[in-house]
Amino acid sequence: MFINYNKPGPGVSKNAPPQKPVPRFFSILQRKFFDLIKLNLLFCIPVVTAGLLVVLLNRITPIVPIDFLPLIFLFPFIGGLTFVTRNYAREEHAFIFSDFKDAVRNNWAAFLADGAVCYAVFLVLSVSIPYYWRNGAGNLLSVAATAICVVIALLFLFSQYYVPVMIVTFDLKFGQILKNSFIFAILGLWRNFLITFLLGILVVLLYVSQIMPLTILLAVTFAVFLLFSYCSFLINFAVYPLVDKMMIKPYEEKHRKNGGEEDKSDHGDFIDQK
Repeated sequence: MFINYNKPGPGVSKNAPPQKPVPRFFSILQRKFFDLIKLNLLFCIPVVTAGLLVVLLNRITPIVPIDFLPLIFLFPFIGGLTFVTRNYAREEHAFIFSDFKDAVRNNWAAFLADGAVCYAVFLVLSVSIPYYWRNGAGNLLSVAATAICVVIALLFLFSQYYVPVMIVTFDLKFGQILKNSFIFAILGLWRNFLITFLLGILVVLLYVSQIMPLTILLAVTFAVFLLFSYCSFLINFAVYPLVDKMMIKPYEEKHRKNGGEEDKSDHGDFIDQK
């Protein structure tokens, strides 16, 4: 009996109600579980390479800012990770190796720039926050400065949830991406706190796993097989609907009203999708 493997399956009924976010998240996670493992193993290659370079530099020089410079060169590979998990988040297919490689190749400059910005901001805040905190007792200016630095750190962290997905999705200048990311850091405040809370729980669990050899082994296994791809999928699943609502849908609607002619008059920060 001949079986036509190219015949489309029944798929999802057009009349089926859309899944709510939480069930949809776990549904995609279940379907893409082994693909996420493959993606994580692929991403672990540059992670291990960067880690070895950090260790090597630490043996050569004890200057911390220099020791951790190789982490900047890890950022272009976040482009590959983000592209694949973004496609999963919007329930589109992705070829793990080829799409990962193409996303790294096409976006490496923007991600290197973002890596340099993150590195500089981290160095400044890692010095300023402890400094103002130590001098905060009885000094209102130091207390205020500490609070301002913490708010800046939070907003910058929130903005970084959006930078990777915008780099791999839109043809924008890096300055426009940074500006939009800070806008989303405020517009998506509740979801940004939710992402941070969920990632924070994961960090705490990994930290407390150091109590005994078995839990350390479980933590290492999770890190090798799922940590990076899972975190990227969680972030993109949470932030992409807001990016779609605020950037993609308004542009597409105006594009349709203009009869397909491109009009950037009201969307100077949105040029085109990749």
